[in-house]
Amino acid sequence: MTKYSKTAIALHWIIAILVATNVVLVSMAEELPRAAKAAYMDPHKAIGVSILLLSLLRLFWRLGHKPPPLPDAIAGWQARLGKAVHALFYFLIIAVPLSGWLMSSAHPQAPPVSFFGLFDITMPVAKNGSLAEFGHETHEILTKPLVILIFLHIIGALKHQFADRLPFIQRMWP
Repeated sequence: MTKYSKTAIALHWIIAILVATNVVLVSMAEELPRAAKAAYMDPHKAIGVSILLLSLLRLFWRLGHKPPPLPDAIAGWQARLGKAVHALFYFLIIAVPLSGWLMSSAHPQAPPVSFFGLFDITMPVAKNGSLAEFGHETHEILTKPLVILIFLHIIGALKHQFADRLPFIQRMWP
């Protein structure tokens, strides 16, 4: 059995945990009054910046390091679908936090995004309500397929592991 590199595995699981955490945080904040939302949305934004940076690192790592070969039992169409899904994952795990950062940076009344209270991160854009709304809509629209893709990714890995009896989970397990 061939595995992904330790760096690829670490980045995969750290990003997965951060994405899941952000989904939980935004779900918890959804019905709260505006003043109470900050307790959930401030870490959501900081985690989003972390996801963006780690995803870019993962993309650059991936460009320089080939993944392990797929088992011979994987049909050609499944291999092509897997590559397409991974490309879509990279797009979404970069575009979703980038659009959220744009939304926060362009919003006329929003303070800068605080990175866990250590320092502020601002995108070099003018305060502009229309740009902030574009960022918001993009963030909301792209988040839905990301969540769906995550569930399909998990189901696919479990299917390959348990129904097909192929060592898929071990390839990415620490």
